[in-house]
Amino acid sequence: MTDTTTPETPMESTDESSGPDAGQPTHTGNRPRREVDVWRLLAWGALAICSLLAAFALVQLYGSVTEAIDLWVEPRHQPLMHAAFNLVVLLGSLIGISLLVRELN
Repeated sequence: MTDTTTPETPMESTDESSGPDAGQPTHTGNRPRREVDVWRLLAWGALAICSLLAAFALVQLYGSVTEAIDLWVEPRHQPLMHAAFNLVVLLGSLIGISLLVRELN
């Protein structure tokens, strides 16, 4: 039997080592660079829309919980419940902010 396999040759790099885009890939996977840029912009747009929807839902939830406290909790205990709820929201926000600051650094 004869071995019909060919020896593997190293793949040539398509990156240019000089010029303004040195070290930048000209394309990712099978998509050209311009198409990748369009998908990246679409992803950022989708992130912005989802963030706005999440902020709106959070405001609505905050209002609903406040109304539920007013409805279910005896009037003399309502200030304590509102304070506790606001404290939980504040702590959650601070945790989110600290995680984002760590991620960005």
